Amino acid sequence: MNKLVGICAALLLAVVCSLAYDFEDDDFNQLLSAELEEIYDSLDEVPTHPRARRDEEAAAANEEKCKKRHRRPKLCCAESTLDALHDNEKELCRACYKEVTGVEKFNRHESGHHHRKFDLFSCEQVERRKTDMICIHQCIGRKKGVLAEDGSLIPEKLTEFLKQSFANESWFDQAVDKIVLTCAAAAKNATENPAKFYTDGLKSCNPSGIALKHCIFRELQLSCPADQIKDKVSCDKFQERIKKGMEFFDKEGPGFDAADASAEDH
Repeated sequence: MNKLVGICAALLLAVVCSLAYDFEDDDFNQLLSAELEEIYDSLDEVPTHPRARRDEEAAAANEEKCKKRHRRPKLCCAESTLDALHDNEKELCRACYKEVTGVEKFNRHESGHHHRKFDLFSCEQVERRKTDMICIHQCIGRKKGVLAEDGSLIPEKLTEFLKQSFANESWFDQAVDKIVLTCAAAAKNATENPAKFYTDGLKSCNPSGIALKHCIFRELQLSCPADQIKDKVSCDKFQERIKKGMEFFDKEGPGFDAADASAEDH
């Protein structure tokens, strides 16, 4: 009985702490930023002339190099599965970005605001970027079939999607029910308690999609079995940050590349 009460209390705490994604999780923000940079790269691509097809291999090599600068969090486990899922959803993410922002590609001959230019000190631009991300994830969730037309979660579809996506992770079957229960509650609460923005004219979308993604990101890493964790010291720090809800970025754990940090410091 005490164990059941403890589990319920833990889930309640998770729900209370997940009313809506507030863009305060540095690790998850890093993931979002890396995905956004990949979309920007695709918008900047110039069509290749047929005569230049012989350069495709070199271009592919350069693309791999570019990927390295989009630093994404280093995870405790399931990294290859999540990478494959990310690759499979690239076109979907790009389509939703275009649908939400109306940006098809960057035309260097047109005046106007470049999608890469962003004023960190402009509250209006920060809020616009956040609401764009919320709307993009609502769009993605709808197209994947896990969100209804109004952006609310369809729990059974989430279970089906996760089981299919993580079919190669033998440990996942033991964790999926708790992840769905926790993240369905987080998505519901995000819908009922959306973040407040103060800039006029912003898009209004259901934040359940981005809250859901954040919750799954978090709960997956907290559920990793010991035999699946490659770097226990770093993972322990990562999980501790998640549990404490730390707002400050710990450069020593997953989510930060020490080699890149050294290069930046110099």
